[in-house]
Amino acid sequence: MVDALTTRDALRSLLLYLDSRVRREQLETWFRSLDVLRIEDSEIELSVTSQFVRDWLLKNYMTLLQDAVRSLGEEKRRIVLTQRQEDGWDSLGFFQPTPLSEEIDEFFRTSAPVATAAATPHAPNSHPMPSHPSPSHLGHTPVRRRPGTLLNPNYTFDRFVVGSCNRLAHASALAIGENPGHAYNPLFVHGNVGLGKSHLLQAICHTVLKRSPNARVLYMSCEDFANAFIHALQTKTADGFRDYYRQADVLVIDDVQFLAHKEKCQEEFFHTFNALYDSQRQIVLSSDRRPADIPTIEGRIESRFQWGLVAEVEAPCFETRAAIVRRKAKGRGVELPEEVALLLAERVTSNIRELEGAVIKVIGIAAVTDEPVTLALAESCVRGMPERHAQVTADDVMMLITTEFAINSRELVGKSRTQTVSVPRQIAMFLLREHTELSLDDVGRLYGNRDHTTVLYAVTRVKERILKDRMFKELMDGLSNRLLTRSVRS
Repeated sequence: MVDALTTRDALRSLLLYLDSRVRREQLETWFRSLDVLRIEDSEIELSVTSQFVRDWLLKNYMTLLQDAVRSLGEEKRRIVLTQRQEDGWDSLGFFQPTPLSEEIDEFFRTSAPVATAAATPHAPNSHPMPSHPSPSHLGHTPVRRRPGTLLNPNYTFDRFVVGSCNRLAHASALAIGENPGHAYNPLFVHGNVGLGKSHLLQAICHTVLKRSPNARVLYMSCEDFANAFIHALQTKTADGFRDYYRQADVLVIDDVQFLAHKEKCQEEFFHTFNALYDSQRQIVLSSDRRPADIPTIEGRIESRFQWGLVAEVEAPCFETRAAIVRRKAKGRGVELPEEVALLLAERVTSNIRELEGAVIKVIGIAAVTDEPVTLALAESCVRGMPERHAQVTADDVMMLITTEFAINSRELVGKSRTQTVSVPRQIAMFLLREHTELSLDDVGRLYGNRDHTTVLYAVTRVKERILKDRMFKELMDGLSNRLLTRSVRS
């Protein structure tokens, strides 16, 4: 069985080989997210985070990759090239060591490889050490790296594009980086996927570590925190777990909405939060929704989320998207013509990740074909990337409402008239009328064979409440945004 150190060394060797045989811009464009997931005697599994990049590598770079694999010492090892979900892993950041990656190297020299090592305490007073887990530990099942396993060297404040959509979140994050534990504590950043929340959180970590290299900064996903807690319970090391997290100078947890439906994890998080807050240690959290919109979260935790500052990151406006395009291109050593930057900003509106993908595609094709970046080239690149409009389905609405209000689908379509069921049912009917082409009768049939007058009454009630109740309006706006995001991603 191959351990994590072997896959790590294999990736470094592959990148060294590629760096000596392709231009730097080609390495930046096509191999930035390359990773080694699995090594066997006859096979090696490589992965990237883009279907487009995977297809391009298969078509144009397989011979080079095969030569690189042969350089590892196995002539007949077959390459399996797969696509994994976006995970923030930057192979070139790993390839060019920073002080943080040197710390990680030391971690691998001194620590046994464990699948949950990123969030599992090794000693009560040890510094946080990100892990680099190997799929081989889980029976060759591919395991994507969590955002918390390694700070992305590109996620710094000087690379973050500020606009009206994120100005408050950026300013508060910057203040925390300069003065953790005192500026805003806690900071709760929320917004839809792909809008830069993780960038801001990691920028805080980079700033704190730059100013205070010995600071104990823990950055992880909420899922990592939960898995580490479960591991501590199973191995009877809960005291070590508590010491590890409660002695942090800065605790940063991404996607904290995943505390929903985890009662024991909420209990542990509650006490960890209190310990850090009482000792003026900084807490930074992110979520895809406001604290009040996280289902089944305990009231005492929700209130603590709002003790400091709650800042929303909204979708970027056209001007901000254009600035992001220019910044992303400049980061890859290319000055895009203004008309190209404006075209990409106009055509890609869903989120920043897809915007960056469009930039990479244009620059990559220009580099490989040795063509200049022109408006015609950019138009050909985005021709297959039409503006995406969410196609909301009845199942999308059902899943959203049952998740958000912690009720099951049987209750939602049943006869109960209690407020805990009737209000979510009315909201579901309203969302179906707002975001689908279903008629009043269609909606009524879906929700317990109710007639069209019942549906009309429900829709009217929700509309009236939106006009009178600001908090309810914010709730409905949030539900609509998540419904549209869910539909785009599915």
